[in-house]
Amino acid sequence: MPIPSPRSWPLSIKLSLTITTVVTVVGFMIGTVMVVQDWKRFHDELGEKALLLSESIAITAPKAILRNDHWSLYLSLKNMASRRPGTGGNHQVITAMILDPEGRVLAHLQPAENPMGLHFSPDKGVEQDLFIRALGTRTPIVLSSGGYSRTGFQEGVVPLFSDQKYMGVVRVRLSVSQLYEKAKSTAAIVLVLILFFVIIGSALGTIVSRRMVKPLTAVTQGLEAVGRGEMTDFAPIPVKERDEIGRLSVTFNQIMAELAEKKMLEEEIAMSEKLIALGRITAGVAHEVNNPLAGLLNCVDTLRKHPDDKKLIDRYLPVIDQGLHRIKDIVHNLLVGLKIEESQETVNIEHVDKLYDLIAAENRDRNIDIIWKNNTDKNLNIPGKIEQIVYNLLKNAVEILPDGGRVAFHMHQSGQHLIIEVSDNGPGIPSNIRNQLFDPFFTTKINGSGLGLWVVYRLVQSMEGIIEVISEKDQGTTFHVAVPIITTRAA
Repeated sequence: MPIPSPRSWPLSIKLSLTITTVVTVVGFMIGTVMVVQDWKRFHDELGEKALLLSESIAITAPKAILRNDHWSLYLSLKNMASRRPGTGGNHQVITAMILDPEGRVLAHLQPAENPMGLHFSPDKGVEQDLFIRALGTRTPIVLSSGGYSRTGFQEGVVPLFSDQKYMGVVRVRLSVSQLYEKAKSTAAIVLVLILFFVIIGSALGTIVSRRMVKPLTAVTQGLEAVGRGEMTDFAPIPVKERDEIGRLSVTFNQIMAELAEKKMLEEEIAMSEKLIALGRITAGVAHEVNNPLAGLLNCVDTLRKHPDDKKLIDRYLPVIDQGLHRIKDIVHNLLVGLKIEESQETVNIEHVDKLYDLIAAENRDRNIDIIWKNNTDKNLNIPGKIEQIVYNLLKNAVEILPDGGRVAFHMHQSGQHLIIEVSDNGPGIPSNIRNQLFDPFFTTKINGSGLGLWVVYRLVQSMEGIIEVISEKDQGTTFHVAVPIITTRAA
């Protein structure tokens, strides 16, 4: 099952996700700033402690150096490193040393690795740089390394002087591991608070977004109802606010009310048109049936009065037969037209080509030239209604032609439409009766029923197609039909 694109998500979900994202991003930005600020503050405090420890040693170190009392120097470093929490020493000393101006070790916390009297030799590039900076300073400074990692440190460096004579430097290095743990705890607390506020903000954002989008959802449902033609069932959107959405709701209610009223009027007009069409058909049937019935009744009455008169029988029986067949044809055409209009049957496209032989056989004595061109795929199935449309148009064209006339049939596909054209070189259709061509029982032929083109029009309408007539007096007539179809290949 394909995952729907975010563009197709409901607006309430998009708005909720947007609010959640904004709250989350802002929360994490604020939390990051807080953690970084705390880290810098703790970092600076650790640097000050390292500097204070170095200065505390630097107070007594010059006198011990003048006495060459290296043991006292070592003890001062040892005592400084052994301070415990609660006595001002909640720090972790990594290393501490006292160097002379040449960089020789006067005292070191790790005397086994750094013997007294030898040059201090750092083996790393960073340590070498710190060593050079420490020997070169003449004012107390703080050196740092490691950034935000657990292995970083802060180092207090204090130069030693006696009577303004430079005697060496004190270096005390403190670990940031405890600072790192403190910063991590702070970050965890901030993260929990951020998640809490994100959840609260997201819940509130979801409630607010749904409340804001609710009128728009009603608008969407109303528009969908318009598309389905259900405006009469539309319930007005309640307007509680006077903001942009509120004004949109008011305008939409007005539009929907007008559309509902328009829809009701259209339905009333459609019903009136149906009644008018039914009245025309009823009047046409009554007129077409009453005319032969009157003659038939006269014939029957005459034969009843003279039952033994063979001449009257021979004279009136053909008239009765002709009148009854005319009534039968009228009723048959009406029933066939309505039956085909409701049919969903499909036939192969070759059924249309068989109409050529049928029309040619019906008019073989009239010398009618039939030009046939079917450019559609022979393996396609089409609605059976199209076969009746073609037959009625061809029959109507042939009946209007004099002997020696010409009828041209052309059918082809254009996209999802089937195009049918039937042309003749007959007398054409006068412009004053062109609007009546598709009315039931309207005909210009002596023996026509006036139902052929009416059936064609009804079938084309039932397929949501169009039919056009192009005709000029004495220049022939062309019927152009375009119907949307979904063709299927024959099995």
